Amino acid sequence: MMKYRLLALDIDGTLLNDNRHVTDASIAAIQCAVDAGVYVTLCTGRSISTAAHVARRLPLNAPLVLNGGALIYDSLRRRALYIRNLSKSIALHAVHQLRNLACYPIVYAPIPESQYFYYDDYDPHNAAFLQYIEKNTGRAHEVEDVTHLLHNDAAMVAITDRIVRIQNLAPSIRNQLPDTTITLEVSPMDRAYCHVTITPRGVSKGSGLRELTMLLGIHLSETIAVGDNLNDLDMLSTAGLGVVMENATPEAKAQADYVTGSNNEDGVAQVIERFIL
Repeated sequence: MMKYRLLALDIDGTLLNDNRHVTDASIAAIQCAVDAGVYVTLCTGRSISTAAHVARRLPLNAPLVLNGGALIYDSLRRRALYIRNLSKSIALHAVHQLRNLACYPIVYAPIPESQYFYYDDYDPHNAAFLQYIEKNTGRAHEVEDVTHLLHNDAAMVAITDRIVRIQNLAPSIRNQLPDTTITLEVSPMDRAYCHVTITPRGVSKGSGLRELTMLLGIHLSETIAVGDNLNDLDMLSTAGLGVVMENATPEAKAQADYVTGSNNEDGVAQVIERFIL
């Protein structure tokens, strides 16, 4: 059997169960993987601040891949090893183009301070956005005009809308913003909605995983990536073994090499037991 040296784990819908907890079984399995000499890390769209409370519960032993691959962060030494921000000019262009499409852009402060984000208008009927704001009280700030904040680079620009509308808009967004990466993620709070992030061209969880393997001196064939959503697709295809949860989107399942149990069935622990221990 292939000897894997790095395990990269998504958080939402993968490590976290539907109660938003990491189970004791998953924590114990991760410890066993670390004891077996395997690097274990998180590969997530979350920022430092929103990933930290999950990371602190886990016996991780490798830098974290955060912000959808735009940041590699050494949490032990509290320093960034790799950063890719969206340039001010491209961020401004993205905001204007999204407004032209009748969307409500969200602008995230530059990495590594990207725990804060800003918006100046929203659809009051957008349930996923309202839940996102409520969940991120203290991080979310309503301002008069988000473009007035773009004196420097941004971590990303984003929108949240119904999946049907996003599917219709995505080709136009990609066509109008060719110097960016457009990534979709089904909302974990309401699966009728989709979160769209606009980051520098070439940035993805897959690119972040690739950068991390170079830092650690590991070949991509020696990696396992575990995810569940649309923003995991590149990570799944980049890793030596791409694994998805039983609760994954159909697109993620189609990309995967293996389907494990759901996030409510300790699917991560099952992966570790099958492919590492």
